[in-house]
Amino acid sequence: MRLCNVEMPHFGGAFLFLVGLFVIGTRAYAQDISIVPTLRAGDSFQLEVIRIRENSAQPQQNGKSTTRVNVLVLSSSADGSVIEWVPGATVFDNPQVALNPLVGSAAQALRDIRFQLNLNADGELLGMANQAEIAPRLKSVVDTVVRNLAAQMPADQRKGFLDVIGQVLSVDVLIASATRDAATYLGLNGAALAVGQAVVVDIEQPSPLGGDPLPAKFRVQMESATADVASLKTTTTYDPAALMRLTRSLAKQAGSPIPPDQFINLPPMQMSDEGSFVFDRKRGLMREVKVNRRIAVGPNRRLDGWEIRLIDSR
Repeated sequence: MRLCNVEMPHFGGAFLFLVGLFVIGTRAYAQDISIVPTLRAGDSFQLEVIRIRENSAQPQQNGKSTTRVNVLVLSSSADGSVIEWVPGATVFDNPQVALNPLVGSAAQALRDIRFQLNLNADGELLGMANQAEIAPRLKSVVDTVVRNLAAQMPADQRKGFLDVIGQVLSVDVLIASATRDAATYLGLNGAALAVGQAVVVDIEQPSPLGGDPLPAKFRVQMESATADVASLKTTTTYDPAALMRLTRSLAKQAGSPIPPDQFINLPPMQMSDEGSFVFDRKRGLMREVKVNRRIAVGPNRRLDGWEIRLIDSR
């Protein structure tokens, strides 16, 4: 059994780090099945990335967006690979979301940007190879978008609008968004488990507000395998106390700090991720990835989902 540096959908695009590792169960397992992609220089494939959002507090914003991503293997050696990850146009199924200037502008800014990603020998994502080149181009696109949007705002609302859009459309946030999709697709690369085997890992998830990370437990199990495919399931459960601290920080950032006597009466925040992965053992690529993040606070429910499918390879 071996487990990679797992990375799931997350806040901000930083890596998850392994803190502890233990195997569930004591029975003997058959030979491990390794999730290692087959990447040769010049190979290319296309992915369909679907993002799903459902929010009980804002049902009018529910919907899906679909983006085609072209991936090209620039180089490959015994030490690792460099791939080019290029998002295409994004299509929204909800017209209201499509008209949202913040959402639409973020998708527009990433279109056709050629992100070069470093992978190790097992296909695990190490980081971006060309961030110094990409950042100025993204900044130029963002500055143009922000300038055009700000010109449409009433003068008395412009400052508040610029403060908000400066956070949503920052270069760092956009890079994190692009690498989050890649990290989700590549997240289980490097894992090696036998059928029926499960592993639990203590992880620390970076907080969206900086400061202390969010502790969580990540579980992965090899559900089944044939000569053609291997299927895995994952769950991530976040520490309740850390989520309550995050709630307090979010309220403070929004300008509505919560007094201590009221804080103890707040409904607890619950957050968990569930994922399914199908690895094509013959093609040497992940065929399908589905990850759902569910957040509950009192009566409010939110779902953030990712579905990534391999639609073409050559």
